[in-house]
Amino acid sequence: MQPQNRPLTYDERKAAEAAFKGAPFDPQLSESARKVYLGISSAMANKRNEAFQDYDLSQPAVKDKRASIESQPRSRAKSPLW
Repeated sequence: MQPQNRPLTYDERKAAEAAFKGAPFDPQLSESARKVYLGISSAMANKRNEAFQDYDLSQPAVKDKRASIESQPRSRAKSPLW
């Protein structure tokens, strides 16, 4: 059985916006809005965790690149505008 597609209510839209912005949930919103908020927040947290699992700082190429950038002297000279 597939869920029905329907437009979000005002409360659900407000909850979705808050979840995407990382803002706290407004307890005055409806129960269905709370479910929307929790669903989006959970999905975004899982996505962030997956991104960090793919990024491994122990790889030599990542360390070497970061070290070479940090060791370069910083110049305040203005570049020519061409």
